[in-house]
Amino acid sequence: MKKRILICEFHQETNTFNPIINSVERFNAGDVFEGQAWFEKLLMEKRAVAGATEAFLEAEMEVIPSVFMHSGSGGRVADKAMEIMCSRLEHYVKTAGAFDGVYAALHGATCTESSDDSCGDLLAFIRRLVGDKPIAVSCDMHAKITPKMMDNANIICGYQTYPHIDFYGVGRRAAKLLADMLNGEKLYNAVCQIPMLVPPAGYTTTAGAYGRLMDKALAMIEDGTLLDASIFPVQPWLDIDSIASTVLTVAKDPETAKEKVYQLARELFEIREEMWPDMKSVDEIIDIAEKNETDMPVVLADSADSPNGGCVGDSPMVAMRLQERGSTIKAAMFIRDAAAVKQAFEMGVGATGEFSVGAGLTPGVPGPFKGKGTVLALHENDIKTGKHPIVGKAATVRFGNIYIVLGENGFSSPHPGMFDDFGIEALSCRLLVVKANTSFRYHYGKISDYLYVADTPGAGASNLRAMQWKNLPKNLYPFDLPEDYKVEEARLW
Repeated sequence: MKKRILICEFHQETNTFNPIINSVERFNAGDVFEGQAWFEKLLMEKRAVAGATEAFLEAEMEVIPSVFMHSGSGGRVADKAMEIMCSRLEHYVKTAGAFDGVYAALHGATCTESSDDSCGDLLAFIRRLVGDKPIAVSCDMHAKITPKMMDNANIICGYQTYPHIDFYGVGRRAAKLLADMLNGEKLYNAVCQIPMLVPPAGYTTTAGAYGRLMDKALAMIEDGTLLDASIFPVQPWLDIDSIASTVLTVAKDPETAKEKVYQLARELFEIREEMWPDMKSVDEIIDIAEKNETDMPVVLADSADSPNGGCVGDSPMVAMRLQERGSTIKAAMFIRDAAAVKQAFEMGVGATGEFSVGAGLTPGVPGPFKGKGTVLALHENDIKTGKHPIVGKAATVRFGNIYIVLGENGFSSPHPGMFDDFGIEALSCRLLVVKANTSFRYHYGKISDYLYVADTPGAGASNLRAMQWKNLPKNLYPFDLPEDYKVEEARLW
């Protein structure tokens, strides 16, 4: 008989500095979590679940779809969402009949209202349900790998690209390893953890020291030394009492797994200073834009307010500095402010009035931005047209030379075409403000050579030392790690 695999998903990246609870309604844009039609839709989206499904089918195994909950990044997850996940998952385990293993697509850096280790909690719950059946997990590169996760999973694989483009691939890798286990292959996992936080805006797998490290790990897989390797420079905006960067390897023998994970972890620690972004002040970047005589716009990354990093998206700081300086360059940006959107709809297209924009949700963000704005366009919830449904209602408003897309919800601008979708010609701007860490580089690098990370305040600030931490553990880089710290020996798990 074919081996049968139950698959599920619970995916959300938490930023504990975001004060807004990530509600149940944010998962799958409402209330669709299960069913064959939803599962088939997931397969078309080429996410991790689709990659895992394909790998299991190639191994001639049967897939049992269960519950799939996926949300964008944000604040702590409502406990109710986890309760729904566990309740529905228990139902599927009880009604699926006999099965041989479990695959779970997680983010890995999820915190709920009541727990700092929600992924560990979920895996422990699954372990109680399925006994000694093997469990394979795929995670984001920025997962917070915890002892509870390792105690309850047999396989953990993370993304190997940043910007992340291997959603499908990570599912395939985790599923293939699980299939190998079920077919009798002996696999050995090794782990090495480093008390280290680094800002995601400072590294990428496409170049630089971190890129070279990932290439080294991939080469070990390519030549057969390792079966798999994952490097997790953890999502840093988790103000909790247990957090670390992690390296995992899988090999056919225990000594190789331990030797190579230690080698990769030691090098990860050695390049820690190279993984910080070259940040400039907002004024320095505006200066560059004002002096720019090319046809390319200057791109300012306000990573401290990146919704992809779990931030609210409501910082108007760059608009304020442009206004305070009296700058005349054409600039465009996105800001979350539901009240301002409502005002724009009440005014109507073509109307001009006084607006107060942003800084209504994130503690410590300067603002609001105030000025006389003209409503250029109104956008109903774009889910009707298939464009950017996360935005909700939106309004494009011009404040002199400053163009702002106001949205009901927090959202990033991952590619310049998003400005055009809301009526702003991106290439005509001298300054484009994007709220992202590294993801923007892929698309914006095609239209400009001038990409800069700004040293701005916010829930996802790259300047980690400037944030108001309350709960971090002692002896953690870049805060109080002793200068003579040595990476601890690897261990099997």
